[in-house]
Amino acid sequence: MAPRGAPRRPVTPGPDPLALITGTLFFLLPMVLPTAYGLPTRTERLISENDLFYAVDGQDGQILCLLCPAGTYVKEDCTVQYTRGTCEICQEGTFSQYASGLSECLRCDTCRDDQEEVSHCFINKNTVCQCKKGTFCPSDQPCEICMPCTGSCPEDEVVKAPCNSTSDRECTPPSSSTSTRDIIITCVVLFIVLIAIIIAVCVYRKKKSTDAGTKLFGKLTLHICKGNEDHDETKRDLIQRHIILQFKEGTDKDTKEEIISKSWPIIVREVPIKGFENLMYSLGLSPNDVDTAKIDNPSNVNNQHSAMLQAWYHKGEFDINKLLKALQNLDMEKAANEIKHQLTREELYIEQSQP
Repeated sequence: MAPRGAPRRPVTPGPDPLALITGTLFFLLPMVLPTAYGLPTRTERLISENDLFYAVDGQDGQILCLLCPAGTYVKEDCTVQYTRGTCEICQEGTFSQYASGLSECLRCDTCRDDQEEVSHCFINKNTVCQCKKGTFCPSDQPCEICMPCTGSCPEDEVVKAPCNSTSDRECTPPSSSTSTRDIIITCVVLFIVLIAIIIAVCVYRKKKSTDAGTKLFGKLTLHICKGNEDHDETKRDLIQRHIILQFKEGTDKDTKEEIISKSWPIIVREVPIKGFENLMYSLGLSPNDVDTAKIDNPSNVNNQHSAMLQAWYHKGEFDINKLLKALQNLDMEKAANEIKHQLTREELYIEQSQP
C-alpha cells in the first residue's frame, strides 16, 4: 500500500488528455480571474465603484474576498472564498470613498492657503475645498492655484454672470429690450400692492363681514391671516409658558433609563426625517457619530435615528428639555409639542411650569 498522501497509480497506461486540460484550467482559474474581470489584487488594492472582490494569497492559491464597505478598511483578509474578512471603521482624519480592499484608509486632504473648506472630511468622503471669495479655478482644469477674478466689466458691457469659485466674471453687451432693473422694480411694486390688498382685507374682515362680491377673495385671505395667527399663537404659548418636563418624584436611576429608552421611538416618529440630522448636530453629535449610525443600520432610517439618540445618551448629554428647545430653535415647534404631549400622556414625564 502506498504511503498516505502519495499519488495514486494511474489506471490507464498514459495520462488522460481531458483530465490534464481540466486540471490545468482549475489551477490557473484563481490567478486568471482577477485579471480577466478587472478585479483588484492584494498588491494593487484598487478602489472602484464597480468591483466586488479583491484577490489574496491563500493556502491553496489565490482566493477572492468581498470588498469592505465605504468608510472602512480591511483589518483581516477572508480565509474562505467569496466571503468578507474583518472590516474596521476609518479613524479620524482618514476616509475611503468606495467599497475597497484597502489595508488602511486614505488620509484626508487639507485645503491650500488660497482655498476654503466647503465640507469636512468624513469616513466615507474626502475634504471638499473651493477657491476663496474673489478667486476662481476653472472646473475643467486641475486646480493648482486659484486665480483672481476680473475686477469689473468694460464700460460698454454689463455683468452676465458673477465670478464664483469655478468661473471668472462674464460680461456681455447690454440688451436692447427691457432692462433687468426695470423688471425687478415692476415685480417689487406688484408684490407691495398684493401685500397691501391682503392686509386691507384682513383688517376689513375683523370689522365687518364681506359682501357676496368679496367672499371668494376673502376666503383666501382669511386662510392666510388665520394661519399666521395660529402659528404666532403657538410660538407665543411655547415662549411664555416655559413648560419643562421632569421625572416623577422618587424615580430611581434604572426607571429613568427605562423611561429614556421608551421616549426614543416617540422622538424618531415625530421629528421630520429631513431635519433629524440637523437636530443631532445642534445637540452636539459629531459627523462621525452620525455616519457610524448610518453604516451600522444601512437599510433602516428609524434604526439609524435611534442609534444617533443612543450615541447622544452615551455621551452623558441626554436631556429631553434640551431636545425640545433645540426643535423650537430649528422651527420644528409642532414636533416639539407632539413629543411633549405623548410623553406626558403616557406618564413617562410630568410637566412643570416655570416663570
